[in-house]
Amino acid sequence: MNAKIFPLIVSLSFSGWSLSHASVTSIPTWSYSGGIYCSAPVLSTDSGTGAQSVSVNATQSGPGSMGISILTDTPSDPTLTINESIDNDSSFNWTGYDLNVSMDQSFSIDSAGVIAPSGWTATITAPGGPVDGIYTGTIDFAGGTPVGIYPGPDSTLDFGYAVTFSGATQYSLTESASPVPEPGVLSLLMAGGLLIGGWMVAKRRSVRRAMF
Repeated sequence: MNAKIFPLIVSLSFSGWSLSHASVTSIPTWSYSGGIYCSAPVLSTDSGTGAQSVSVNATQSGPGSMGISILTDTPSDPTLTINESIDNDSSFNWTGYDLNVSMDQSFSIDSAGVIAPSGWTATITAPGGPVDGIYTGTIDFAGGTPVGIYPGPDSTLDFGYAVTFSGATQYSLTESASPVPEPGVLSLLMAGGLLIGGWMVAKRRSVRRAMF
């Protein structure tokens, strides 16, 4: 994992954001599940602008989730940038990355972008809801240079986005992330799934015949 990328991300991506009112005081807890393994998030505050960001290193082998809790000093509109460096630990190159972002308070998503590899775009769908008290928005990252398999060339996806939220002094933010394989690989994966499913059905039928 490339631990040296985050100073670059913080200085180049979204460093001009400043907080509206509140300040984030800590990120006390974090979690991950599924195909994601991540290290503890690091909270930083720019000494010049006061802009705040949290950096996360992770490896990802398939769809998974990552969550953090956020504490603030007042409930008035803090903005926090999420910077992430995700190593591709799957068996295929990534040409897209689908990210659902959820919070337990109303929030907005801005300034989504990819630093590396080159040529990626980001499309934001504004958070909707609440559904069972949870607001959810999406960011669809689409590729230029595919994210290769780690530790090969271009095998780390470095991206970031900013969230602005209000209404409390304690929040939870959860990401559900799914890497998108190249079209040819996707077809092979689907075909493989169909073959495995057919084999399992055939096996169950043979067992039933043997029983009767």
